[in-house]
Amino acid sequence: MNPITFDKNFQMLQTTTFIFLLSIIASFIQRVSGFGFGIFVMMFFPFFLPSYGESLTLSGLLAGTTALLIAVRDWRYICWRLMGIIILFNVIASFVAIEYMSSLENETLKRCLGIVLVLISLYFLFYEGKLNLLFRSKSAQVIIGTISGVMGGMFAMPGPPVVLYCIGVIEDKQRYITTLQAFSVIFNIFYTLFRARVGFFGENTLLWWGIGLIGLVIGAWLGSLCFERISRILLKRIVYIIMLISGVVAIF
Repeated sequence: MNPITFDKNFQMLQTTTFIFLLSIIASFIQRVSGFGFGIFVMMFFPFFLPSYGESLTLSGLLAGTTALLIAVRDWRYICWRLMGIIILFNVIASFVAIEYMSSLENETLKRCLGIVLVLISLYFLFYEGKLNLLFRSKSAQVIIGTISGVMGGMFAMPGPPVVLYCIGVIEDKQRYITTLQAFSVIFNIFYTLFRARVGFFGENTLLWWGIGLIGLVIGAWLGSLCFERISRILLKRIVYIIMLISGVVAIF
């Protein structure tokens, strides 16, 4: 076999294995702690996938699929009336962000991702559950949608601003969780279309998505078995610390 062909095949096998394993871990964490699937995989995807853009696309596809399973199952709990303005401005902001980032170098984007990972990890470590804001005005929803769109378009992390919004306006836990999933599904549909438009949809993206789906199912099953046996608070803190370290590595 040609050495170049062997190297390509080995690299493909290695990448596929990483995606499969990371999807299992991310889905397990999501099931046990409710922590974001997309945020976890974006700590690693940009370091071994061919480009940052492909990392975003694959992360969005997997995160959207994860959210879709929950949203379809519990669709009756979705608070549709709270979503319109945020979705509109999220879509507009994400389109602009994706168009802009398509002209940036991979290393620049990785450093930007590192800064965002550090900031989000610090927030979750020290302020999670302590900062509950009310965003009932339309102007506040415009701001939340815009910030979420920029974070989702550039870093596959639209969740934190929307989480703060939903905490402030939705009291029922089931409605809160399901509405968040509905946001994620809708966001990622548009993100995928926008990313495909600028060339972020690679030739192997669908293959890797299929591999990730298998890992997603396995991780969710393992998480359901361990749901009552693992401290969610401890697990989340471990993930936040890994996120902080990953962010620092990406910056420097």
